[in-house]
Amino acid sequence: MSDKIKLGVLGCGPRGLQMAAIAKLMPERFVLSAMSDPDENALAKAKAKFTGTEFFSSSDDLLEKAKIDAVITEIPPAIHTEFVVKALEKNIHVLGEIPAVDSIEEGDYLWKKVNESKALYMCASNPNYRAKTLFGKKLKEMGLLGKIAYIDTEYMHDMRKFKDEWRKTYESCRYCTHSLGPILALTDGDVFTDVSCMSTYDRIGCGRSHNAMVAILHTANNMVVRFLTAFALPYKGPAHTTRILTDRGIVELRNDNARLWLEGLNEFSANNDFLEIPFTPGGESRPSGMKIIDEDLFRYAHYGHNGSDILMMEDFADAVLNNKPSPIGIREGLAMTLPGIYAAQSAKEGGALKKIIYPWDKE
Repeated sequence: MSDKIKLGVLGCGPRGLQMAAIAKLMPERFVLSAMSDPDENALAKAKAKFTGTEFFSSSDDLLEKAKIDAVITEIPPAIHTEFVVKALEKNIHVLGEIPAVDSIEEGDYLWKKVNESKALYMCASNPNYRAKTLFGKKLKEMGLLGKIAYIDTEYMHDMRKFKDEWRKTYESCRYCTHSLGPILALTDGDVFTDVSCMSTYDRIGCGRSHNAMVAILHTANNMVVRFLTAFALPYKGPAHTTRILTDRGIVELRNDNARLWLEGLNEFSANNDFLEIPFTPGGESRPSGMKIIDEDLFRYAHYGHNGSDILMMEDFADAVLNNKPSPIGIREGLAMTLPGIYAAQSAKEGGALKKIIYPWDKE
């Protein structure tokens, strides 16, 4: 491989176009070599936007014919695993979109194939690179967060007008990686072991199978998480909110800011109130008080998903070009994906408690 990654993008929908545009913003790392999509209109949009790129009408054709080193799988969840495996079998590095798999059986299969391949697989969990996640990790590194007891996490996004057919019946709890990935980044390997989930089904009659779903998850070390997804209700968003209760106090994390009441930080807050820290300040403003956040979070804030996409792409490129371990490997990808699949099973059974079994538990 040269000093740049020849990149292919499977899928020319809005997300595929976004990731291709970010690759073009990083010419020192990537060459956007090829894109594919079976939809002629989507492919035409990509052709108009990205000159000097080779285009294909199918993902199979791209993998077979394009001269690439790596791919990003911006395709529907039901076929993520199929094309991740096809790429890995050709020793093509993969930045695999989330959710990582679509079934428990796919989890076992992908675990096996990733471990057999010489190519690198990275789970494309950009929420792990969001400012709120990096901020939580910084608190933990500084010894301020304490021991986590309980977490409330929500992903609110009104998707009723989205045209993707798969969204109409897709259990929103399966799209758990945006919330669970950042949480697992704080747990020192403590994964979810049990889940119970319930659905509203379509109480408001909007034509989607589920207006909202709520799961209760439990870990081996007795941490409890309440996880809400609401994709078919009126809401201005999207919004990712996490409230962490620890033996030191409370941390509330949102897309744009954090509110803290922690024993190690209270002296910085007037009248011992919540300390508020913005993640995406206007103009040249910076948070006052204790300097916790890296300045890079501000410099990258205007890129995709508040800078998380470019940080994720930087990590992927660094791992591929310098032969480093995957920044978010298959174990982490399945740990943040499989709980949502078990949650969907639980909802079908009226909230029955399900034991979560991972591929490595079966070895």
